Amino acid sequence: MTIKWTQHDNLMSNETSDIKDSPLFVETFRQNWENVRHIKTERMWFMNTFSAITAGALSLLQAISLGAVLQTSLIGFMCVFSIIGLLTSLRLKAELEECLAKIQSMVAQTNEKEFVALGQSEGDLSRYPQFRWIFPVFFSLASGGFVSLLVYRLVVGMRMIR
Repeated sequence: MTIKWTQHDNLMSNETSDIKDSPLFVETFRQNWENVRHIKTERMWFMNTFSAITAGALSLLQAISLGAVLQTSLIGFMCVFSIIGLLTSLRLKAELEECLAKIQSMVAQTNEKEFVALGQSEGDLSRYPQFRWIFPVFFSLASGGFVSLLVYRLVVGMRMIR
């Protein structure tokens, strides 16, 4: 089966209306959805891992009397780790946006828009921020918190240990 694409104002002609039945189209659509699912799962696993490590690090700082150098080193590590989390979440958000844009384009070409949920809220739900921004905001707050803690530790905290 050969597929002929003819475009006229972004509409397919009658001879290409069966593009959605093409095995290549179906597989591409499936791969894009699987990539979206993988990205969402990856973000959750990374955030859960980050949260567990953060809880452990903060508990360690509170429970054990570490020297000033070890405390500062641990807080410095958490600063770097949270910034890596921020950069990772921004990259994953960009990949998610790319996959969803491709899916949206494929759905528009097949006139199946009413059957595919692409995370574009309408009505009352549109006033809430998109879920895609929650991870970058979370890691931005964590990075800011750890940088603040490090600055406090370097400026004020050293005097308190002595």
